[in-house]
Amino acid sequence: MTDLLDAPEGAEMPPSIHPRIARRWVDARRAEGRRRLHIVLTVGSLLGVAALAVGSLYTPLLRVRHLRVTVTGGGNPTAVTRLAGVTGHTLMIDVKAPTIAARLDADPLLGGAQVERVWPGTVRISVAARTPLAVVAVGGKWAEIDATGRVIADAAVQAAGLPMLQSVGSVPAVGAWLVGTPGPRLSPATPAGGLVDMYAPADGPDVPSGAAALLAVIDALPATLRSAVLTADAGSPTGLVLTVAPPRSAVGIVTVLLGDGSLLAAKASALATMLDSADLSGVTGIDLSVPSRPAAETTSPPFGPPPNAAASTSGSSSPGSSPAGTASAGGAGTGGGPTGSGPAGSGSANGGAANGGAAQGGTAQGGTAQGGTAQGGAGTAGAGTAGQTGASGGVASPAAGAAASGGGSSGG
Repeated sequence: MTDLLDAPEGAEMPPSIHPRIARRWVDARRAEGRRRLHIVLTVGSLLGVAALAVGSLYTPLLRVRHLRVTVTGGGNPTAVTRLAGVTGHTLMIDVKAPTIAARLDADPLLGGAQVERVWPGTVRISVAARTPLAVVAVGGKWAEIDATGRVIADAAVQAAGLPMLQSVGSVPAVGAWLVGTPGPRLSPATPAGGLVDMYAPADGPDVPSGAAALLAVIDALPATLRSAVLTADAGSPTGLVLTVAPPRSAVGIVTVLLGDGSLLAAKASALATMLDSADLSGVTGIDLSVPSRPAAETTSPPFGPPPNAAASTSGSSSPGSSPAGTASAGGAGTGGGPTGSGPAGSGSANGGAANGGAAQGGTAQGGTAQGGTAQGGAGTAGAGTAGQTGASGGVASPAAGAAASGGGSSGG
């Protein structure tokens, strides 16, 4: 059949097709051609606009105009900017946020980097600076560790105010993390309570242990008290053990037993309260394994059994010592003299000389010390004269005599 569109102009239509039908057929073919042309033009226009938009991304019109860098923890924004590699000539299309964040996190002194690209010309960078919280002795050097357990530097000398971790396993290279610590999943800006489960009960499945528990306790202490911690040991048979130098005590080292890693928040709070408020003079050990019932030890070594108390009889005293530094008087002074008192115990004095003497061991922590001790019926130093005061407790009566009756023992 002859195609009507190919028929020459003015040619007669075949008699088998009605002219009206032929015109409609021709109009339909022309409309279909116009639709095809519209589609081609639309697609071409879109491609042209897309090409123009992509091309504009690589022009100076869309370069970085504003770079905002936030460093928490006392870092240097200039150093962070230099490490990120973003300048005012960097095109926005070339700012690869994940790549820049990974580059910043790879620096041992940084962590938790976040990079945001805000069109048309702003880049925001936030990162946390890592600060040393403790040290570990390794190979003649001191590896400085941050709160997440990352080794951030090797120092030739131990930094002042940083406690030494003990029994925490092998120490990796700078930039890596101690075994068992939170690792890179936590930012160094994580609050103290977020490093481990600080409220885990003893029978819970997530009780912290090892270096992670020690770092969490140290980090939970107020910054003014962290320097009081000298060592932190994770390998003791009794659990986690700290040695501290109480800031309110002139001399002496106190061993703090934390037990396992349960209830670390309560243990850290109890330790901070005792270091900040309590007078720990003479205390050699603190047991915080049950934080609601802290116990102080004054014996040496700490947490050992107290010595047996010495038996004393009327008119004489044995040379033993009373437990926990409490003096036991052998007999009451005659003549109605006043009773001298010490911090943890008491003894009786009569005119400065006690009848029977005080038990040995009543010095320093309680009882009558020297001032209430009789030797062969004559009072020792601090006894025997009216109104004279004993060394650590008993106060002599102003109306008393110079020597006690009945003879004193030499056990004082």
